[in-house]
Amino acid sequence: MNPEILNTLETKRLFINQINLMEFYQIYKEFHQIFENNTNQVIFSIDNRKSSLIFSITHKINGQLLGLIFLKPLNTYREMECYFILFPQYRGNGFAIETLKKSIEFVFLILKIDTLFAYVGEDNKRGWLVAERSGMKYMGDIIIEQKNKKVMKFSLNKNDFDNLYRH
Repeated sequence: MNPEILNTLETKRLFINQINLMEFYQIYKEFHQIFENNTNQVIFSIDNRKSSLIFSITHKINGQLLGLIFLKPLNTYREMECYFILFPQYRGNGFAIETLKKSIEFVFLILKIDTLFAYVGEDNKRGWLVAERSGMKYMGDIIIEQKNKKVMKFSLNKNDFDNLYRH
């Protein structure tokens, strides 16, 4: 993927716009505390942002920033990890599922990735429900030793994507 080309994804209610690092830092500066509270609970580190594609999630009608989604390439060529932060006041309205489903389409159809992973804190019930409702499969728990935390691993591969999204 050409890093010079910024992608815009669109759903019924949302714009999911790829942003550059300068735009991310502006958002991070404004919402620093929300990021710190959310990133401490998961395997994904905000320090991985340099190798990630970063997208802002905004509402089509009022232009309100609802959160961010990160798509991080993994060490293997055809795998990627996703992580999103939806600001607390916008949770419970289906925005996370809508964003993740569109991101899944982007990952498999545009980026041609074979497998997408998500790691969700075991106490984040909304997070794992979003993963499941978006078609991801629970693969078991993983212990993150450096954080002394257990997380749930979810994945979706290209074959499952084709069966779920392209029938």
